[in-house]
Amino acid sequence: MEIQLQELLERIRSEGVETAKQQAEEIIRKAQSEALEIVNRAKKEAKEAQEEAARRIEAMERASRESLLQASRDAMIALKQSVQRLLDTAIRADVTAAFDEKMAAQVIPEVLKALALGQANDVEVLLPPDLMKKIDASLSARLSKELSKGVMLKPYPPIDAGFRVAQVGSAAQYDFSAESLAQILSARVNAMLSDYLKEAARSLD
Repeated sequence: MEIQLQELLERIRSEGVETAKQQAEEIIRKAQSEALEIVNRAKKEAKEAQEEAARRIEAMERASRESLLQASRDAMIALKQSVQRLLDTAIRADVTAAFDEKMAAQVIPEVLKALALGQANDVEVLLPPDLMKKIDASLSARLSKELSKGVMLKPYPPIDAGFRVAQVGSAAQYDFSAESLAQILSARVNAMLSDYLKEAARSLD
């Protein structure tokens, strides 16, 4: 009887140990599984955070590049406008200074000869009052003789340099004032300036 009781106790103890061992192994497996899940989740979150940071950095860099490009374009436009104003002023001053009585005596006959082709009407040459006073009074008669039509020189206060040609009996006028000539020259110079600035901008890319 004592032997049977002893065997029973041994079996109970053995089964208890085995059960406890199994329970411990199950706990360990669950702990390992949870730990692995936590590690994987942490890795995923770290990767997502890294990707988000990279996206933000790229967006900031893109915005910075666009801001720099816009600032460069604005600076180039401001430079072009500033240079254009300086050139316009300089060209107008040069044209005004160059068109004195000697220049007028040379240019006006050539212009009238070119305009006289196919035109029978008399013409009026409108001049700045100050220039009118300095021009040789015989110029009008000489031009009338050369062109075989009436040529009248008249003062025209709205012009400060250069001249205009008007056909008698017609509202049409040919504008050779310093203002008009300066605009033509400025347009050509500004076109060249634009090309130079575009080339300069490309060299900075």
